[in-house]
Amino acid sequence: MRKPRIHRLSMAATIVLAVAVVTAAHAQTRVPVRRDALGQPNVPTELKSGLSAALGQDAFSYHAQAVGDGFDASNLRQKLDIHFNSEGVGVRSGASRWLMTVRGYGYGDAIRGVGAAVPVANRNRIDYRRGIFTEWYINGPVGLEQGFTINEPINKAKGGLLTIALALSGDLHAAMDQNGEGLSLTAANGKPVLRYTGLRAFDASGKALRTWLELNHGELLLRTDDAGARYPVMIDPWVQLAELTASDGADGDQLGIAVSISGNTVVAGAENAAVNGNAGQGAAYVFVKPASGWGNMTQTAKLTASNGAAGDGFGGAVYIAGNTIVVGACPQSGVCNGPGKVYVFLKPKSGWKTTAKSKAELTASDGTANDGFSNELALSADGNTVAVGAAGATIDGNAGQGAAYVFVKPASGWKTTTQTAKLYESDGAADDFAGEVSVSGDGSTVFVGAPGATVGANAGQGVAYLFVRPAQGWKTTSKFTAKLSAKNGAAYDDFGFCQAGSACISSDGTTVLATALQENFSTGTFTGPGKAYVFVKPAGGWKTTSKFNAELTASGGQMGDAFGWSAAITGNTAVVGAVAGNGGTGAAYVFNKPNAGWKTTSKFAAKLTPSDGDIGDAFAFSVSISGSTVAVGSINHPAGSTNGPGTAYVFGP
Repeated sequence: MRKPRIHRLSMAATIVLAVAVVTAAHAQTRVPVRRDALGQPNVPTELKSGLSAALGQDAFSYHAQAVGDGFDASNLRQKLDIHFNSEGVGVRSGASRWLMTVRGYGYGDAIRGVGAAVPVANRNRIDYRRGIFTEWYINGPVGLEQGFTINEPINKAKGGLLTIALALSGDLHAAMDQNGEGLSLTAANGKPVLRYTGLRAFDASGKALRTWLELNHGELLLRTDDAGARYPVMIDPWVQLAELTASDGADGDQLGIAVSISGNTVVAGAENAAVNGNAGQGAAYVFVKPASGWGNMTQTAKLTASNGAAGDGFGGAVYIAGNTIVVGACPQSGVCNGPGKVYVFLKPKSGWKTTAKSKAELTASDGTANDGFSNELALSADGNTVAVGAAGATIDGNAGQGAAYVFVKPASGWKTTTQTAKLYESDGAADDFAGEVSVSGDGSTVFVGAPGATVGANAGQGVAYLFVRPAQGWKTTSKFTAKLSAKNGAAYDDFGFCQAGSACISSDGTTVLATALQENFSTGTFTGPGKAYVFVKPAGGWKTTSKFNAELTASGGQMGDAFGWSAAITGNTAVVGAVAGNGGTGAAYVFNKPNAGWKTTSKFAAKLTPSDGDIGDAFAFSVSISGSTVAVGSINHPAGSTNGPGTAYVFGP
């Protein structure tokens, strides 16, 4: 089966507003990488900065120190010196200085002025308290985070937008990003010095509020559309924590074609990497978060196959759970023309090390060329169950009907073996391509997406099957527990697409995230921007249904964005990748579950994009989430459509 690739690819309640992050253009990397306009490697600013705040709170180097007229603080990572006094906040980077002073707040142009305030410091947090209005700052590794809290309502001008006005001064020139989400601050010689980004707004239900920046005659205006919002409203910035690259990366390696994160460890596949002179043998790179926190880094370890050969495509699919990593190798020649295999690696007591020695090899007893075995795979959170897709498998004469294979860890530990069970669909048909797989955390439920399936008269509308483990354990079967589809589906929606490393079923097995890519792979044409559906397990267990709990889309989405190319769900958070969105660069969208449960929405909590992305980077080709930390693959970065080595990014609190 061809694996598609994109290469064009209570009004009295507290209100917290307008958080942004100030960073400097001096971040260090260990290998040459594409830098953004500020000379800084990949610094998008859309993930929560909770970790930065926590690290800054614990590290004395980020704490504010009392001086004569206020407080001083330093940020060694960003190379910033910061001074807080009653006049405002001054940020110095080298010889350059930038001063921010809050002028007031209100709605529209009706700005209520605020007076001077004496700063109050608590470790790495500094507050300016002005009655109902508090301005606050948090110093941490990702930069200087700024926020505002309004404790009581203010009179709203008709049609006005909630606005905070900041007067800017100093020797830096501010230029607005085209999307209104950030500022670049440059010196007189045009050299970039500082970056002000990360504005995000949410209401009490988790709904994202439209928020942006404006420049007006030396003032910075922070605008928020709070119409219909439930209070309190919170601005919650998300920042990129790391860019992960391969120390030996080469053009075309496609690092990030699959990514997976578990706790403090990320694994990223590079299926085209050359190994020992074997072109396209492939590799998987392991990145472990340093004790100091995530930062730009090269790999902790590199995994390869001792018996690998040219064109194996090792790393085309990867998954990590705890101390176990599984890597798929589906020999490539334009298509996955295996039979493929899956390698199991276990973390040594001393930690992940570069190795070509796997613990076990998993294969299909009936594997054949072009069945696509290992093109998609998943691993249960306990590390005991591996699900492997073979979307091109022939079933009862139906070429490309597809199947999923389940491998259960033996009592004695992982060893080279064939499947415990083979799962396929009793109502399947040719070209269903039922091989998009995901597995619940305890290994009891397997998701099998069939994006090519016909529903009614709609060719390629797609369905997803759920298999629940029998009481006696997994066994080969064609009897599925439930069949999911979308009642509003259409031809070529590709419902059920689930990219390698994606988590299309939550760890607790109660929620399914089934994307609909809306691309006709046979013609390469799109029928929409893409969407994702959320299904919640009924009290009586999974049942066949076309009634979904929520339909997720991206406001502003465009035809051909490929929203749904990658997806992951955990707890109350869903991440959906649009590999061709964001002007062709790619983007990942974060959705938070409302308190009342999942609801249809196009309002995302955050949009993750690379600040230096090029058209064709294929950012969000893969996504993975662990807790509140997200890994995103960008297979063509930094060369865009010319196929760079590839990059994996880490976003998180």
